[in-house]
This record gives sequence, C-alpha cells and structure tokens, in this order.
Amino acid sequence: MELINRDYIQDFFRLKSSEGELLDFIMSRLVLKEYSHNSFICRAGDSAEAMYFIESGTVSVLDENGDAINEMNPGRYFGEYAALTGDKRMADIQAKGTIQVYELDKKSLHAIVRNNEGIYGLFLKNAYGQATEKYRKLVRLLNTKRGIGSEGTGKKLTLPRLFFNYYIVFFIFLNVMLFAPNPAGGPLHPLWLCSPVVFMVAYMIITKRALEALVLSAMYTMILLARFNFIKAFYEYTLETIGGAADIILMVALMGSLTRIFSASGSINALRHIARRKIKSARGTLFAAFFSMILIAIDEYLSILINGACFMPLADEKRIPREKSAMVMGMSPGALCILSPISLTGIYLSGMILISGGQGELFLRTAPYNFSALFFIVFIFLLASGKLPLVGALKKAVIRVKEGGPLWPEGTDDDMNNDDDAANRGRVVNLLLPVLVLIFSSILTGSLGEGKFHVNVLYGMVITLIFAFLLYCFQRYLTPEQFFKNMVYGIEGMMAPIVMFLVGKCFAVGMEKIGFSSWLNEVVQLAIQGQVWLLPVIIFSVCTFVGALFDNPWAMYAIGMPIALNFSASLGQNQALYAGAVCAAGLVGNELAMGDIFFIGPMLGINPTAYYRTKLPYVIVLGALTFIAYTAAGYFGL
Repeated sequence: MELINRDYIQDFFRLKSSEGELLDFIMSRLVLKEYSHNSFICRAGDSAEAMYFIESGTVSVLDENGDAINEMNPGRYFGEYAALTGDKRMADIQAKGTIQVYELDKKSLHAIVRNNEGIYGLFLKNAYGQATEKYRKLVRLLNTKRGIGSEGTGKKLTLPRLFFNYYIVFFIFLNVMLFAPNPAGGPLHPLWLCSPVVFMVAYMIITKRALEALVLSAMYTMILLARFNFIKAFYEYTLETIGGAADIILMVALMGSLTRIFSASGSINALRHIARRKIKSARGTLFAAFFSMILIAIDEYLSILINGACFMPLADEKRIPREKSAMVMGMSPGALCILSPISLTGIYLSGMILISGGQGELFLRTAPYNFSALFFIVFIFLLASGKLPLVGALKKAVIRVKEGGPLWPEGTDDDMNNDDDAANRGRVVNLLLPVLVLIFSSILTGSLGEGKFHVNVLYGMVITLIFAFLLYCFQRYLTPEQFFKNMVYGIEGMMAPIVMFLVGKCFAVGMEKIGFSSWLNEVVQLAIQGQVWLLPVIIFSVCTFVGALFDNPWAMYAIGMPIALNFSASLGQNQALYAGAVCAAGLVGNELAMGDIFFIGPMLGINPTAYYRTKLPYVIVLGALTFIAYTAAGYFGL
C-alpha cells in the first residue's frame, strides 16, 4: 500500500470530503520519481521548482559544509517553503540509499493555493508544526512549573487526593465561617492570623499545585473577613486589583505573544546553524550561549529551550561534558531575567512591587542589591571561561570525558538531535531585530518623573509587535492570519502568571486586612531587639526557605514582597535592599528546589538528578555568599 495516497494528501491539505475535485487534481499532479544512493534531489542555491513527499527510503539534509544535520524518513515532506515563496533552496537534500518521492511542481502548488485561499495558511502551519509543538510543550512545562497542571493533562485525581482537595477544604472553610472571630471586633488571635499561611503551606506541600493553593488561601482570608459573603469580597478585591494593575496584566499577556511569535519565526534554527559554522572552540561555544541568553533574557524557560536547541549540539561536538554545558545554559537565564525589566519575571516583580506600595522604578533600583543574581552571573562567566575550581560531580564529569567516556551522565535520555527540516530554518536577524526594537523602544518611550526615569515596557511591546508583524509578514514567514493566531496562543500561555499575579495580590490584601502584616511587624521588631540591620538577611533566608519549599518563586514573591516592603516602609529602611533580598531569595530558592530540574533536564538533554547533583555544591556556596552579602549590607546600612 502506498504511503502518499489520497488519505495522506487529503489530511495534509486539510481538504473536506466535499472537495473531491481538488483532491483529484492534486493526485493527478503528483509524479513519482526515484533517486539512487548519494544523488541530490535539491541543491542549496537552486531555484525551487517543486516540493516533495517521501514515499520510501531516507534523505539527508546537508549544511553548507556538507555535514548531515537532519534525516527525513517516509511520510515526511520538504521543499514546500521555497516552492511557495520563490526563494532559493537553503540546503542540499541527498538520497541515502535508493529512495522514491512524489514531486508536486510549483505551478500546480500555486494553483492549489490560488484556487483555495484557506489552504495557504493551513499549508504554512505544516511548515511551522514543529515550532508550534515545541511552543506548546514549553507552555505545558511553564504552566506545570507555575502551579497549573502538575497532575498531568487528562489524568484523574485519585479518590484520596480528591477527598483531601475538596471535602476537607470545604470542611475547613465551613468551620472558619462558623467559629472564627470577627476582625471588626478587635485584633484576631495570632493563631487565626497565621492560619491562612499554614493552610497554604500544607496544601502546597501535599498537592504540589502552587496556583490552586494560592487561590484557596486567598479565599480563606476572604472568609475571615466576610464570612458567608466571602465570594463578594473576593470578587471586589479581584476587580480592584485588575483596575490597579491593568498595565502589568497587559504587559504579561503581550510578552506571551512576543515570545510565541519569536518562536514561530524559524530564527532559532538559523542561530544554531550560524553558531555551528562560526564557533570553533569549546570556550567560545559556552560564551556564545551565555551572551545569547543575555540578548534573549525575556523568559527563563524560553531562553533555556532556545539555547539548548541551538548550542547543546554544538557543545557536544566540542566534547564539553553535558553537566558543564547544562549548568551554563540552565543557570544563566534565571539570574539574567530577574535583573531585566523587560523579562516576564521582571514584569511580574515590577507589578508585585507596585501593588505592594513600592514605586514604579523600584525594580530597577533592586539590581545592585540582588546579590545572588550578580554572584550567579560572575559564577557562570568563570565556569564558561574554564577558571572555576571543579568539585564533586562536575570534576568527575570532566575527567570522564577526558578519558574518552560519554558526554552525558548515566541515565540520560539522549534526545538532543533536532529534527527540523531546512525549510523551517528562518533567519537569525528575525530574532535579533525585534529584541533590539523592544529594548530601544521601551527606553525611548520612557518618561522622567520625580527625578527618576521610568522605562515604558508596555509601549515598547506594542511597537515591537507592529514591527514584528511587518517584518514576518513582509518576508512571508507568517501570514497575517497566522501572526494574530500566534498572538492569541501566546496570551493563552500567559494565563498562569496573570492569574498568579491577581490571586497573589488578593491574598496579600486579605492578609493585610485581617491584621497579619501589622502583627508580624510587631513580632519581628520585638524579636530583633532593635537590631534592624538583621532584617535584610532574615528576609533573604526566610524567603529562600519558602521558595525552595514551595518550589515556586512566583508564589513566594506574592507573599514575601508585600511583607518586605511593609518592613522597609515602617522602619524607614532602603526599599531597594529589602525588595532585592526577596528577588535574590527567589533565584536561590528556585535553584535549591528539586522540582525545577525535571523541567530543565529534558530541555538540555541531561539526567535531571545528575544535573542537580552537579550544580548543588555551587548553589550552596553562592547562597552562602549571598547570605554574607545581605548581612554586610544591613550592618553597613547600604
């Protein structure tokens, strides 16, 4: 039975059963051709006269140096992009053994598209199907990491878990409604004040779902405030939060659109091919990956995914142990993004600072006080340059590779070979130009108020989206329809941080309304006996513990940032130092938590537990240095 048959073609072009005449036309234009071993079907630079469907055999995709960069098997297709756009072929396609392909000439392909307008967009979706699937995989990882879907898509909760999640929670809520004292009648007992936090910690430890724990804890505080009318209170505080932070919510949504559109541009593949051609040394590979992450410090997981796909195969070619390259590519983005005001993390933290009573530019002022991020960047630079002392698992990995052993540790599922085809390579400038436009437009549209400069990231995003639309659609990498659909996909992927932001604010407001913030302030001041200089290091230590315990820094930010800024305001201390301590704790806590490795490990092609063992000694040292730095900063009144 033929593989490239009527059913295949009907599914490929998304034809309806009523479009039989068009299907007959396409089938009549398919020409079966056979190529012998090592013969070329396409050569780079040739005019594109047809596209091809592989019926049998295997073909190799060769780069400019004649090296095989991909293989395609029966059922795959190639050459469609150049045939549609009129561009030159971008790679050599060579037969590996005797192969058979069905050729569809360019004239017929254009006639199909011209007579059926809807096919063009559907056809290009096939070309970008891999990028879309990578993006969806990334969104699933992000949502799981940020507290949504940790149970896995489509999995049913077991009866014991279902019982705890809902029936016990309902029982707790009912008892709070019936027996908790009214806050209007006087200060609540410390046990009642602390009960929402205890509930949140217990629920998060058991369920591992940060967002759900935060939602239920916010409802818990609303029950303490309004009893049986808690839904109305929750609704009102949510609307208040939306109204006061609409620009932050819009920025997070648009950031999702931008990252999705960048992914669809195909420039990720171009970056990898350029790196393979230009970089000759192991040290150069790691430095290139590091500086690439500086440029695209928009979202840490997107940065890991892009740089893992681009530079990890090149690092393998240079015989760099996977443990070492994974540390460079896995630990850099978190430190870079937490310093960048145009990253998703930066936008989220700016919003948390703003709704916690801080000024709009306070996030920028935290950078010199975010000691862990600064230490991490220096650490990565030394590691990439080969000047860092090797200890533990990293030292063993270097010795293993030097003695001719495998590049990756035992238990690694080696799946780093990218299976993209040449037609989806794109251009690296399509990644660099929009990022530069985002940076410069955010600065140029900023404003000066009260003697301080405010970067206008929202304006920058809107300008960048317009620029990207013109850039990608003019080059026909995306149709207008695809561009706007990708925008929607991107916004959909940002629902987790948006909801986390809103619910975190509601929880913080609720805790303040019941008197928790004031009580905690009094308790801490009594405990430190006037030694205010201890507060920065205490905030860092506690928030690091909470972040590692929750395995979710975003949930910790929602709790820790309002408390830290409340301390700094009530004591007249440096707000940037206190906010910086919370930011630094999020980075260290996230690196100490084990959950993160199960997301980063697969993206970088390394056994997650081996990756954790390798980085742990260094993370502990960096955390200890940060602890000392905050102790010194508090003591010297920085």
